[in-house]
Formats: sequence, structure tokens, C-alpha cells
Amino acid sequence: MRRLSLIIIALLVTVGFAFSQEKYSMFENTYIYVKSDKQKEFSEAMAKHNKEFHGEGPYHVNVWMVTGGLYDGAIVNSMGPLTFTELDSRPDSKEHNEDLMENVMPYVDKMVETGYWKMSKKASYIPDAPPSQKLLITVYDIEQWQEYRFREVMEKVAAVYQEKDKKHYFALFKSAFDMAHGRDAVTVWGFDSYSAFDEDWTFKSDYEELHGEGSWQMVLDEYRAVVKGSVEEIWTIMPEMMAPSK
Repeated sequence: MRRLSLIIIALLVTVGFAFSQEKYSMFENTYIYVKSDKQKEFSEAMAKHNKEFHGEGPYHVNVWMVTGGLYDGAIVNSMGPLTFTELDSRPDSKEHNEDLMENVMPYVDKMVETGYWKMSKKASYIPDAPPSQKLLITVYDIEQWQEYRFREVMEKVAAVYQEKDKKHYFALFKSAFDMAHGRDAVTVWGFDSYSAFDEDWTFKSDYEELHGEGSWQMVLDEYRAVVKGSVEEIWTIMPEMMAPSK
């Protein structure tokens, strides 16, 4: 039995490395709490740092404020999209590190989490529209070994966005590593104003139009079978702390 377990683990590792050779989009997200009396100083120092060292390409940084959820009040420093190979060449010069440690970190109270999140292309929909100003982040705790079933559920959801050419961004991201608090995967739903939550909700009928009558209840049952729980966060973009996107 032990030999069989070792063989299975070896196969899983081999498959993981094979998939890693494919081009993918990934973001490095770090949650940062700023000292309560140093918000202005942090914002100015972060803006200067990002404009000088994180202006474009895979090392461009988006900055978000969390306005609800487990990390309410935190700043999210989101670098990417990039790959692990590109991560090896991230800004790491003497000038970069000194600026970070001497001009930014003195205003930081604590950093609580850094995660690496890979996008699932088949379970994502990116409309031809300007980037969203706000994000609804839903974080999922998935039953062990059931990630593939969860991904299939989200692929069916994304297909509705694609078929109906919906205006809201929707994407699935999987954590590249095991995370605390059951943070296995996230969906990201983009919107620009809170009035989006007052729009008429037609997703159930849209889903059944695409996947067939009764399919909505079936996908709900599948979701409940593989998801242990979920929590939500709302992020708001903080362009004053970022280099302009190019």
C-alpha cells in the first residue's frame, strides 16, 4: 500500500510539472496592513516605488483596498500577470530593495498573506471593456481531491458569460500552493459601482437556456458536494498608488 501511495504521489508531481510548462497567467497577491496614522505617507511612498520599479510588463503592480471580508482594511499589492519563471527575474536591485525597506516598509504594520493565483482560462470570461474599478472576490474551501469537479462547475458558469456576452468580468483562479483558512480557489467578478447588485438577476434562466432545463439545480447540487464553504471580499482599485498601465 505504501509503495502504491508513493507511485501515485510521483505521478501527481509529474503531471503538475507537465502542466506548469504551459503558458499561464498568475498574480502574486500580498495583503498589507498600514499603520493607522501613516496612511498618507504609505500611499505616497508606494506610488513612488511602483512608478519607479513596477511600471510595466509582468512586474506591473495593481493596488487594491479590501473593503469587506477576512482582511477588511488591508491593501492588496497585486503583481502580474506573470509566470514563476518570470518571478525569478522580479525587480531585486539594490536600489529597489533599499527603497522598499527604507521608504515603504516603515509605514507597514504587518503583512498577513502572500499567495500565487493561476487563472483558469476555460473558466474565465474577460469582456472587451475597460478594467473594472471594483472586484467581488469569492474565496472557496474545496473538498480534498475535488478541485477538478469544482473547475468543471465554474467552466459551465463561465460559458454562460461567454454565450451571453455579459458586461461583467468573471474569472477563476486556483492557488498554486496550499493556503491557510481553506483558501483553495477564488472567483473574481468585476463591477464599477454598487448599483450592479441591484440589477435584475437573470443568470438562472440564462444558465438553463444554455445547458438545458433543470441544469441549474444539477449544478447547485454539484457545487454543494464539492465546496465546504466560501467567504467574500470586495476590492476597490487605488490608482493613486500605481504606475499607469501601458
